Amino acid sequence: MGRAQLLVSDFVISFMWVWSGVLVKELVCKNMGLCNEPIGEILKLGLNIITMFIFAFLGKITHGGASNPINILAGAVSQDFDNFLYCMGARIPSQVSLFCVRFVSVI
Repeated sequence: MGRAQLLVSDFVISFMWVWSGVLVKELVCKNMGLCNEPIGEILKLGLNIITMFIFAFLGKITHGGASNPINILAGAVSQDFDNFLYCMGARIPSQVSLFCVRFVSVI
């Protein structure tokens, strides 16, 4: 897979990861009305675990696309310097930019 395709897959998977948490909360709290009940918490936990497996499968399909910058950093440190610069200069910023925009919009 090319480097540009990997950047796009990182960006898309990170976007999907941020919104998956929001959608799970909306589904359980707003649509089902189980926000503060124990069964609602169990349901959110189960849906989050299923989501983790889905994103692991998406990482396998995209041949390395990830939603967590820490995973990318660990791989970058253990490989050659060219890959390290690529990960630090392109892959991690493409993932973190979504989180920064999300937190800035909340503040």
